[in-house]
This record gives sequence, structure tokens and C-alpha cells, in this order.
Amino acid sequence: MRAGQDDQLTWLQQYVGALAAIVLAFALCETALAQATRVKPPVPTGVDPGGIAIALIATGIDYTHPEIKDRLARDGEGEVIGYDLIDNDNRPYAATSLPENHDGAVDTLLARRILSTYRHARLVPVRVDPNDKVMLARALAFTATTPARIVAVPLWGESRETWEFFQQAADQVPDHLLILPAGNADAVAQGRAQFPAALNLKGALIVAAVNETTERGTLARPGAPRIDALMLGRGGSWFPGIVPPAADATEAVALAAGLAACTQHGKAPLGAQELREQLLALAVRKEGPRETPVLDPLCLYGGTRY
Repeated sequence: MRAGQDDQLTWLQQYVGALAAIVLAFALCETALAQATRVKPPVPTGVDPGGIAIALIATGIDYTHPEIKDRLARDGEGEVIGYDLIDNDNRPYAATSLPENHDGAVDTLLARRILSTYRHARLVPVRVDPNDKVMLARALAFTATTPARIVAVPLWGESRETWEFFQQAADQVPDHLLILPAGNADAVAQGRAQFPAALNLKGALIVAAVNETTERGTLARPGAPRIDALMLGRGGSWFPGIVPPAADATEAVALAAGLAACTQHGKAPLGAQELREQLLALAVRKEGPRETPVLDPLCLYGGTRY
């Protein structure tokens, strides 16, 4: 009887050991798979497409997307001109498989908006942590080493401290047109300061979606924040009620960046202030007590047609 019990115990120990080994193997496989899915894909090979360069400082994009991969700015050896300040490499990646409201997925959509507004543009993507004040300043400094003189920054917050270094960096690149969002529409309507828009940077163009400001009465509110231009959807002045409006201030930034590049089509490069004035002169109408210009980002020189 004792020998039989020993045999059963030995068998049970072997069974448990084998089961534990199987569980461990599966765990290791899952860990390896998870690590593999976190590895950023290589940037697709290609050559520089030429055209006006636009920098996008955001939380990363899917540079393998078919609407983006051939429009990346590159150097003479085909290496992408872009940077990931979080990982310190030149692959500023965010997967398109992320939920559609995730920052990375949103920024990929914004990159597509820029490139569809002006199809002769090339993109300089820069990935940052929007809560890292030093990284934000470094990102802007990096753009000074690239061909981009139009810089789209679809980021905002309510902490001045987070953006103070960015302000110092902006002072060092006066030839860059910085396109910034007015901020969260509800916060703006309530009078809460939104940064970096509230820094009142000289070389910046602060934009919002025309429907946001109209619906919330932002422009008419006493002490309303600075908004330099309101963006329609592409072709919104030609097809009112048919073309969907810009969704929010971040999309307004993307559309304004594409329009800024479009206005320079076939022309000698302009300084930031000259380009800003040229953009505002394209207003299709003005709204509110401050007569804020309303811009239609429909580009007649290579934008995607409706």
C-alpha cells in the first residue's frame, strides 16, 4: 500500500511539473509576442519626395501607412528626417491599431490631413511626451535642423510651466511659422487659459474650428483668448452644408499647415511673418466682434479634391 501511494505521489509530482512547464512555456511565448508587437517597424525604404516640408510635433504616427510612407522627408541616403525624443531614435512610431481616440491614432489621422490638403508636401514627424516640458522645447529645436519652416503642434494643456521652455525655444526660431491650437473648446469658452496658445508667441498662428467657436460663442465673450484664424473643412466655402467642418482645434492645425504649404506652391520661401500675413489674407469671410478671418483650406495646387 505504501509503495502504491509513493507511485501515485511521484506520478502527481511529474504531472504537476509537466503542467507547470507547459504554463511557463505559454507565458514565455505570450511575453515574447507582446514584446514583438511593441517593437517599432522599420521605416519603409524610399527617397525624398521633394516639396515643402512640414514638421508635425505630436505623439507619434504610423509611418507605414500608405498615405504617409512615400511622403516622409528624407536625407540624401534615404533616411527619414524625423525623430522620436521618447526613444531617442528616428522612428517616431504610433500604431494605427490603437483605439481611434488614442493620441497616436489621432496624430496619424492629422498627418494624413496635412498631406491630403497639400499633396506636394513632405512630412517631418517628431514624437514627444506632451507632458515633458524639456522634450517639447527639444522637439522645436530639432525642427530647426530640418528643411521644415512650417511646424504643426496639435497639442495643448492648462499648465504654463509645461510650455515655458517651448516658449524659449520658439524665440530662437523666428523664421518658423508655428501653427498652434486654440485649445479645448469648452475650456476656451469658459475662459480657462490654454497653452501654448496663451503664450501669445509672435511667430505663431493660433487656429480653431469655426463650428466650435460659433456654437460656444467664444468669439463674442468678453476677454476672449487670441484666435488668429478659424478653419472650415476643405471646400467648405464652396460647398456649405455638404463638406464636413473641421472637427476641432487639432484638425484645424493640420488643415492650416497644409494650406500654409499650399500658399507657397511654386514660390520662393517666405519668412514666418510674411507667410502668416499671406495666409490671413486668404480669408473667405470674417466672424465675431474681432472679425476673425475664416480660412478654407481647399488647395488648388495639388490638394485632394472632393
